[in-house]
Amino acid sequence: MDKLNNIMQHICLENKNKDIVLYENSNSYIYESLKFLKITYQYLPQLEELVKLDSDNILLLLSIDENIINSDDLYRKIGSIILKYPDNFIIINKTNKADYLDNPLHKRLMSLGFKLSSQINHDDIFFLFYTYNIGSYKNSPDWLNSKNWANPELWEK
Repeated sequence: MDKLNNIMQHICLENKNKDIVLYENSNSYIYESLKFLKITYQYLPQLEELVKLDSDNILLLLSIDENIINSDDLYRKIGSIILKYPDNFIIINKTNKADYLDNPLHKRLMSLGFKLSSQINHDDIFFLFYTYNIGSYKNSPDWLNSKNWANPELWEK
């Protein structure tokens, strides 16, 4: 539990001025971690209740178990959540499989622009932390800079 607590503490410290909202659809690992760390948060019993929240100062933690949630339905919900919380959204995927690259949920999250920020193993459950930030959605390639082709001084060469 120490690794999970460390990651949760790091996430909360990075977002210390935001109100944490937690949705957890099974087990209670994240809930227990926040409780252990004495971090204040608001529990969200259903994703549909997100529309009632003020999105300006929220960090949304969406903790899901891929085995009990319909990935098509979740995909649509996540797409609409991204529109409201483009900079304040972390998905924590709990899975029993170490090989996440072929996981349909992983592929869908990557297609939506999420980045896998960290992963840990606790009690044979793998926690995959995905972050979404529209500002860092696409990394600029190395060649797209003023030292290479984008430099007008080099156009004649």
